[in-house]
Amino acid sequence: MTLSACETGLIDFTNNSDEYIGLTSGFIHAGAVNIISSLWAVSDFHTALLMIKFYESLPNYQYNVPLALNNTQQWIRQATQTQIINWIQDMVKIEFSQKQQIIDYLAKEYKPEQQPFKKPEYWAAFCAISPVYSS
Repeated sequence: MTLSACETGLIDFTNNSDEYIGLTSGFIHAGAVNIISSLWAVSDFHTALLMIKFYESLPNYQYNVPLALNNTQQWIRQATQTQIINWIQDMVKIEFSQKQQIIDYLAKEYKPEQQPFKKPEYWAAFCAISPVYSS
């Protein structure tokens, strides 16, 4: 389960209950095996690219969600504007017009050697939760 919207991993800390109550706990209770959620408000643009890269790389990590997310976060925070544009250009599942919008934004906002995701605010909000069940 991926909850990539803003603050989906937060709980109501004002609640006096000793139970962990939030979206992620609801999905755990419903039987979700892996959950990705965010801990603060996130940029739509940066989140979209992070999630595209995550789902692209997930099979390379045998669907190990925490490992795939960690490696995606490492790649994307170190990638330069040029590397991200090259990656987007190679994507076959994104329509040309959408690719061009992404490329235009990156070219306008960042220099070729800049790292658009360098700041943790763009990638560190996301955490993977894999509940451990005991018998």
